[in-house]
Amino acid sequence: MLLLLFAITLTNAQQAQHDRTELAMYQRIQADQETISDIWRADARLMSDYKKARACYTSFHLYRAPDCDTQLRQVESDLGNVEVARAGAH
Repeated sequence: MLLLLFAITLTNAQQAQHDRTELAMYQRIQADQETISDIWRADARLMSDYKKARACYTSFHLYRAPDCDTQLRQVESDLGNVEVARAGAH
């Protein structure tokens, strides 16, 4: 009985962690979307990487992907390159 209670508690803790991770991921994707919408003529690579990150988020939500760190970092890198290009243009 104690083992069953431990397993349920562990499962609840894992679910809570998954929910926190999912919320943080969602907020990051939404912030990226807002940033991208402010870019006039965003390049194809940025848009492609953003779509991959959104697809990964959906997979994570459905428990089909363990994380989306790689995809989110790529979008962040792409956005950083846009900022660098903007600064160089001025």
